[in-house]
Amino acid sequence: MTRLRAALRLLGLAAILAPLYPLLVAARLLERPAPRAALLLRTRLTRAWARASLAIMGVRVERVGEAPRSPFLAVGNHLSWLDILVLLSQLEARFVSKAEVAGWPLAGHLASLAGTLYLNRERKRDLKRAGSELSRALAAREGVIVFPEGTSTRGSSVLQFRPSLFQVAAEASIPVAPFTLHYATDRDQPPAHLAVCWWGEMAFAPHFWGALQLRSVRARLWFSEQRLEGEDRKQLAAQAHACVTSAFSSCVVA
Repeated sequence: MTRLRAALRLLGLAAILAPLYPLLVAARLLERPAPRAALLLRTRLTRAWARASLAIMGVRVERVGEAPRSPFLAVGNHLSWLDILVLLSQLEARFVSKAEVAGWPLAGHLASLAGTLYLNRERKRDLKRAGSELSRALAAREGVIVFPEGTSTRGSSVLQFRPSLFQVAAEASIPVAPFTLHYATDRDQPPAHLAVCWWGEMAFAPHFWGALQLRSVRARLWFSEQRLEGEDRKQLAAQAHACVTSAFSSCVVA
């Protein structure tokens, strides 16, 4: 039954992607001649795709708090590839992701079409280029999502936030909007830290297939009421981390 469920869901995901793909390509081609139209089309398409995908996968999103309005730099904990769909279902924004994602089969291509900005964390010089792209996106009044932990975790704690990309928000006087993610599964299903969270040396394909077999997943997305501003990137990172950690502790207890 679980394999049949996964197979049907995989077909459903492919079915919704088929008509959306050419529209995403069109949005990409419009970026130079009509940037505002391209932005509107891309954000609407990615939100529709995310919401439909979550429904097919049996993921129910519980949102707490008001989502930020563009422009913003949204920062929070990173647990899974599923974070992307959950956040896109609630925000009109683009992601900053590690550079290797661009080379992933299919997923990397789709991420690029969705407007993802890439950063090679192993090359310090690449931070300046990524920061410039991030600045342009914020100047165009877009929302940008960053996972400042630098990696996904099993969800037992929130790692310290890397402050580098907070500098862009500080210089542009763009508010930093903290968010917190938490996942749960039914008691008779595999636990979320194994079946939903994607961390360590887990291979993507078997993890994705296993997630499709789950009966349902509960995703809790908490938006802080605070909008953090300041000129010190390290202070902004520390304040954002405190907000996210506090909410995450509440989620775990609940």
